[in-house]
Amino acid sequence: MAVRGDKRKIARGDPGKVGGPTLVRTNHHLSPTGASQSSLSKHRARFVKLANGERRPLLIESSGIPHFYATLFITTQARNAAKAPNTQLAILLAIRYLMSWAESNRINLEERFVNQQFLTETELESLRTFTQSHMGSIASEDSEVIVISRLDEGARVRLHKALSCVSSSTHYIRITYIAKYIDWFAVHLLEHSGRVLHDSILEQIRTMTGKLLLKRPRQRSPSLLSARQGLPDEGKAHLLDVIQPQSAFNPFIQLVQKRNEVIILILYYTGIRAGELLAIKVSDFNFQSNELVIPRRHGDVNDPRNDQPVAKTMDRRLVLSQKAMDVIFSYAMTERRTFPAARRHEFLVVVHQSGRFQGQPLSMKGLAKIFAKLQRTDPKGFNCLTAHVLRHTANDNLSDLMDEQKVPEAKEQKTRSYMMGWKEGSRSAAIYTRRHTEKKAREASLKLQEGWRKGKTIGKQ
Repeated sequence: MAVRGDKRKIARGDPGKVGGPTLVRTNHHLSPTGASQSSLSKHRARFVKLANGERRPLLIESSGIPHFYATLFITTQARNAAKAPNTQLAILLAIRYLMSWAESNRINLEERFVNQQFLTETELESLRTFTQSHMGSIASEDSEVIVISRLDEGARVRLHKALSCVSSSTHYIRITYIAKYIDWFAVHLLEHSGRVLHDSILEQIRTMTGKLLLKRPRQRSPSLLSARQGLPDEGKAHLLDVIQPQSAFNPFIQLVQKRNEVIILILYYTGIRAGELLAIKVSDFNFQSNELVIPRRHGDVNDPRNDQPVAKTMDRRLVLSQKAMDVIFSYAMTERRTFPAARRHEFLVVVHQSGRFQGQPLSMKGLAKIFAKLQRTDPKGFNCLTAHVLRHTANDNLSDLMDEQKVPEAKEQKTRSYMMGWKEGSRSAAIYTRRHTEKKAREASLKLQEGWRKGKTIGKQ
């Protein structure tokens, strides 16, 4: 790849000594045919729907054929281990990073591993830096590359210093998946090359992957101050007012106002996940008893979406208010039925926009656009509004109700676990009740201070 611009060489150690690394730092522009750009576009990860309804993520080459080794790995090591499709997709995206790094550095992993030439310390450091970046920022014209050469290792690799980096948790998981893949890949290649896999060779492979795992970022507990929370009380009232079709502040065109009201009401009152919402069918409602079933339909052959939205945890039966059910019934029996494609399936929430997807079940991307529109309409009130924020909001509402009714803690935990689809005893509740916990802590703190000002000790006469 041609590199243009001024170069600044930096020597570490004794430049005259054999094996001393040389770094070349270059601000460069990647051409459309450059190695980095081609490596980023060579493979695409996407879901495919099999005849039995199973969704399989695959890493597709530019020829349109799934990558052989990545498919074999994801099938034998992830799918057969009952890993969720989204987990399999995350593994493939990590493998894609590995392939992009190898191609941009002109490293043939298959050839190297067959010849028992495993990745060096310098190459592993380059890989660590590469995987820290967003894929888009690596190919950015403003990205920075540091070229490292070591004579004793015969290696010349590039440290991609991108402007945008992923979170430490994402980086940690990405390196973990890559380490598992190259361990499997090296062993698989050597076993099928007809060579004897001696213990010394296995030790070299494990040393290579062990060094890579040591380069994972330190896992730190997330800050509680920045943790996601539900809407404040004023935000709740504002949202319920804005999404009404007759509201002057409704940001949506009339064609989708009733559908979007249905979406918000279900998420707000039930706290179900986005995937569970999009998987709901009209037949899941009992409009006589005002009940809604949240089912598990993994591998539904009748769902046309390749990336199938599904219930993440347990199925359950919830109840909705008469007012909310009236809105849902009205939408299902009127506006939804006007689209011919919607009559050929039962999914409640459908695409309204004209085109070939009109009447088809709404996708996760389509749902995200609805919340993005709300965020743009009111950046202050709905700055971080997502479907998951409404899940937190529903938990806050439940906490307020349990306090008001003085429900015992044990019973409250069982109620919450059932409504949210968790197993009894799940520790997830602490994540979704942070705003309520903060509120109770503030009230307790003020009460203690009030007692101190009056010269009293709380709990004593």
